[in-house]
Amino acid sequence: MTASVEPLGSYERWLPPGLGLAAGALAVLVGAGLFELSRTLAEVARGRWYAGNGRDVFHAGAVAVLGTAYLVNGLPPALAFVMAATVAIPPLLLIDELPDRARRLPLFVALLALGSAPALLDAPRVVAATNALARALFY
Repeated sequence: MTASVEPLGSYERWLPPGLGLAAGALAVLVGAGLFELSRTLAEVARGRWYAGNGRDVFHAGAVAVLGTAYLVNGLPPALAFVMAATVAIPPLLLIDELPDRARRLPLFVALLALGSAPALLDAPRVVAATNALARALFY
């Protein structure tokens, strides 16, 4: 009989729950800030590299910050960063649609917080569910 290995990895928390939640909240704020910085640069510095393709550096930074927060809250690395990339999609779809910073930044925070809630509040279930899905699809 062979040992069962989880397809996407196993739950392993790096921080105590309270500190992990604080790290997640900070990551949501930093991620939203990076999205807002990206949009502000696009408005202020039209035509320069960081206002065009360079904005992707800020978008990738937001995904990296979120993914790291999910990782320290117990998600396996691949799942943490795939989930972070997925959570970043709604703000990226809306980033150029809202011209008003006063409405844009709170929307980014709300979207990232809502998308991050499962990974930050119930990471063991997220890991179990995605592993069950992977087993059902690929085994």
